[in-house]
Amino acid sequence: METLGLAIDTTFDDTSVALLRGTRQVLSNKTLSQYKDHEAFGGVIPERASRRHLEVIHPLIQDALKEGGAAFDQLDWIAVSHKPGLLGSILVGLTVAKSLAFLLNRPLIGINHIEAHPYANFLGNSPLAQALANGQNPFPLLHLVAAGGHTLLIYQRDHFQWEIVGRSLDDAAGECVDKAAKMFGHPMPGGPVVDRLAMAHPPGDVAFPRPLLNDPGLDFSFSGLKTALRYHLEAHPQAPEGPTLAAYFQAVCDVLTAKTLRAARRLKVERITLSGGLCASQKLREEFRRAADQEGLELFVPPPALCTDNAAMVACLGAFRHQAGRHDSLALDGESNLLG
Repeated sequence: METLGLAIDTTFDDTSVALLRGTRQVLSNKTLSQYKDHEAFGGVIPERASRRHLEVIHPLIQDALKEGGAAFDQLDWIAVSHKPGLLGSILVGLTVAKSLAFLLNRPLIGINHIEAHPYANFLGNSPLAQALANGQNPFPLLHLVAAGGHTLLIYQRDHFQWEIVGRSLDDAAGECVDKAAKMFGHPMPGGPVVDRLAMAHPPGDVAFPRPLLNDPGLDFSFSGLKTALRYHLEAHPQAPEGPTLAAYFQAVCDVLTAKTLRAARRLKVERITLSGGLCASQKLREEFRRAADQEGLELFVPPPALCTDNAAMVACLGAFRHQAGRHDSLALDGESNLLG
């Protein structure tokens, strides 16, 4: 019989709890976002985020169990994101997960939140999930993870065997897009606004730079692009919002697609995945589909709701770790850094 697991994610400003049967059947995936709580501050306040996680996590667990038709004593394992992110927020979820594991005498599984993002592509009836169910090996895979403060290219040989082959040297792509929207007066998160405008308007004639596009490496840099927009708005305060942001986001898309395809060629990978909040963008998805088709690559993209932070992806990776007997002790620590 397939196992039943509960996963918790409180790495940043979303509180999320998921219930998973086996490795891919999501019985519930409950997420409460805090962005409205921090809107007036222009960004997430760590102390407020931690307190809010503490207020909502227990009711959210009850809701997830109720929706999934399960009880605590039916759980086989408990998974929790313990890195990276805001340490105070992480400790809320980690403490609750440890308490459940101890009280229920169930295995505790610590999850790297960034490693979990690509596993949104292994849920439900997705092609990768079906491949594994049919005994096929979908690896190696190249993942673009564009999530919050991270923009990463990850080469994965198999479950738990991965390495970062490219990363942002400064601002992450999502952060760069959020700040662009903020320059036009839009509240956080700005990504959906920029995506909507990019789909509605052809790019204007502003020649925004494509940082490191011609550099042979696989790393990213977006701070110069953000600075270019600031200078442009100072010189042209009446610049039209739609075409300007469309041109700006086109530059972001061009860099992300070019670097990812370069990595796929270099690593001789035929399958690439997208994940992370920015990859919910319709514009970015269209650009990647076009580029992947031209390159003859298979592209896997999760539903938009599974791109942003969620516990279902954490549960999926947790299920594979449980199958492999990769459990953690109750001494598991929270870590703010990705590779700490």
